[in-house]
Amino acid sequence: MLLEVKDLKVEFHTAEKTSYAVRGVSFNMEKGEILGIVGESGSGKSTLGLTMMGLLPSYAKYTGQVFFDGKDLIPMTFDQLRQYKGDEISVIFQEPMTSLNPLLRIGKQVEEMFFLHAHDKDDRDNPRQVPPKAERKRKVLEMLEAVGLEHPEEVYRKYPHEMSGGQQQRAMIAMALMCEPQLLIADEPTTALDADVQDQILDLLKEINEKRGTSIILVSHDLRVIRRVCHKTLVMYKGEIVEQGTVEEIFENPKDPYTQKLIAAITDETKKNVDVEGDPALEVKDLSVFYLRKSNKLGEKATKRVICENMNFTVKKGEILGLVGKSGSGKSSISRAILGLHKDYTGDIIHYTEHPQMIFQDSAASLNPARKIGWILEEPLKIMEKRGEIKLTKKERKQRVIEMLERVEMREDHYDRYPRQLSGGQKQRVNIALALMSGSKFIIADEPVSALDVTIQEQILELLLKLQKELDLSMLFISHDKNVVERVCDRVIRMEDWQKG
Repeated sequence: MLLEVKDLKVEFHTAEKTSYAVRGVSFNMEKGEILGIVGESGSGKSTLGLTMMGLLPSYAKYTGQVFFDGKDLIPMTFDQLRQYKGDEISVIFQEPMTSLNPLLRIGKQVEEMFFLHAHDKDDRDNPRQVPPKAERKRKVLEMLEAVGLEHPEEVYRKYPHEMSGGQQQRAMIAMALMCEPQLLIADEPTTALDADVQDQILDLLKEINEKRGTSIILVSHDLRVIRRVCHKTLVMYKGEIVEQGTVEEIFENPKDPYTQKLIAAITDETKKNVDVEGDPALEVKDLSVFYLRKSNKLGEKATKRVICENMNFTVKKGEILGLVGKSGSGKSSISRAILGLHKDYTGDIIHYTEHPQMIFQDSAASLNPARKIGWILEEPLKIMEKRGEIKLTKKERKQRVIEMLERVEMREDHYDRYPRQLSGGQKQRVNIALALMSGSKFIIADEPVSALDVTIQEQILELLLKLQKELDLSMLFISHDKNVVERVCDRVIRMEDWQKG
């Protein structure tokens, strides 16, 4: 037995309230097993992994027992538990951009694992010698390539902001695997990846499990991912395990109503495509997007990386046009060029609506954590007031925000909450509201549901379709998920049709 959890309870105590994240959870895990934990946002599945790693915030209170390889992790001190972190137990976090150091190159961050865990697993009191620099780099490059990152030498020198979300996540996976842990906790490791790269990462995890005997806890909201790689599955709802068993038992004969609901949500309704006629909301003519890098003191020569060449498309008023491509293919770069946030391009971008806006992929990172929701949503109105476009009193601004919150199916009391007090789905609803506050009729939705569980994903897609119809919105919908695109889009264009070579 590698892992045995007994009656684990986790509570979060804040000035506002006490919330119960995990309620008396018990389960076992054998060595060499892949265990899937599935449930919607807020079900407590990620809290389980954080508890085992001692990464819960100070306002968390927990009781119970977590035996890892026969030793209870719960009563251990910080220093005692640190011996296990990264070495015996390693974590792949869900949001790589908030986990990677923005000031360090990727190679240095992966290489850092050698220094943090320079000890022999069989003799922790006798430090082992850190490998020479050339050997460290060789191993890092091998791992970067193993997790599906092309051109590992280039990736080694890149900063996190120079990589796509999927590439950042693969770099995080490389870091987690460097010390060959016994147990790998993968918290939504494929959330932001396209189908092809997702398969590569899942195949990699299976290979690690089969060849090295590494045990894996795979936390996911995507039942297709769980079914693809796991041996056993736990289904969580509101902090409790409502059902557990082998993957075959859970999927072929689900007993709990919540499990049945999750499985039913896998089959998405496909939108009936309609021919949208009329005036354009956006025209893109002969668009070529690229990145220029100047030569520097390190001897790196000037380079030009081409994202797309001679791209042409039109988004009609009232249409949802899908833009599909692999992670790292440049979809988000094109969207930034369309909104004027990326200047390295040639061609023509013609807008026929005012105040085009974007719904960003990372709902948490795009909201100011230091401000309340009301303040965040009032900002577009204040900017419009400075431009002389509108004139509102403070009371009228607040009323407009409350009306918008209700439009995106949130409550008035959310006005006074901070982003950290909202679930992932609620944060994305706030981002949708933020995009609509200025009265925009053209929206770019950049992977708006990729980080959400299947039930919340369906609710957000339904909301977008409802708003598009009610407000006569035009939308460029960016995604790597074929099922999502078929669910909401009228037409689809593919990145590979416009890429160099």
